[in-house]
Amino acid sequence: MNEKASSERGFSKLLTTLFLAIAAILVAIAIFFSPLPRFIRESFMQRATSAHYEILCPRGAISQDAIENFAGSRETSFAAINKKLDGAAVKVKIRIVFDNEFLRYIPGDRDPGTLYAVSGKTIRATLEGKNPQLPLAADAEAILNSVWGRSKDRQIVWWTSAWLAGDWRGQDIGMAAAQLEQKLGHKRLAIVLSDPADNKIESAKDQDLLGAAWISEVAEFGGADAVHKLYAAKMEYPNIAVAAQVLGTTPLELDRKWQLWMYSYLAGMPPMTSGSGMQMKMPMDMPMAGSH
Repeated sequence: MNEKASSERGFSKLLTTLFLAIAAILVAIAIFFSPLPRFIRESFMQRATSAHYEILCPRGAISQDAIENFAGSRETSFAAINKKLDGAAVKVKIRIVFDNEFLRYIPGDRDPGTLYAVSGKTIRATLEGKNPQLPLAADAEAILNSVWGRSKDRQIVWWTSAWLAGDWRGQDIGMAAAQLEQKLGHKRLAIVLSDPADNKIESAKDQDLLGAAWISEVAEFGGADAVHKLYAAKMEYPNIAVAAQVLGTTPLELDRKWQLWMYSYLAGMPPMTSGSGMQMKMPMDMPMAGSH
């Protein structure tokens, strides 16, 4: 009996020890991934402020002049974005945190392949070298979160942010899209707005470029209000039928405007050349929607 009782007590102690160890691990994980360590770390950071920005980075990582110059240069871009939004962002203030440790605290839904994550009006980004770098689309997304709220459609968020930023990796969106069409041929809007899982456009990056170009076209024809309607629509992914309904038009008319807008860029571009140096004919006779 004594041996049995001793064995039971030993097993009970083992269970208690195991339980306490698991509990300690869970508490440590909860503390590590909670906002508290991030808050404490950022409270002691070097910072600079401007009318619409607060910039933070670890002390000594870059010079104070570099932070202040970054904030000042961002104000010019902010003014351009605010103008596109008809002044709706005038009271917005964005917080940008440059810190290579931020990835520890970012939820798992951030876009892979990017160097930043946006949460509300706060942007957290990695810091490389002595001069902070950040795609302007990050600012645009933070501004959109403030003035229009958070869209449920991530594609629309990316495309709209690119439109507001005004370029595609340093190039005019329309020109970049036209160059892509020279390579791929014209993509009808139904294909541009198809589910990426359908792989109607092989490269997701190519589809994003054409999607950003389409948002730019919508803004040119209908202004920020038209873009806002699309941004606020409840779509799993952009869809030409739903988009037409939201904008109070027809899929045929949407496609017609898309072709006209894209053709205006194609018409002004030099013809492509093949590897042998021969000129490749441009699609000057691009069919209009509904034509045969």
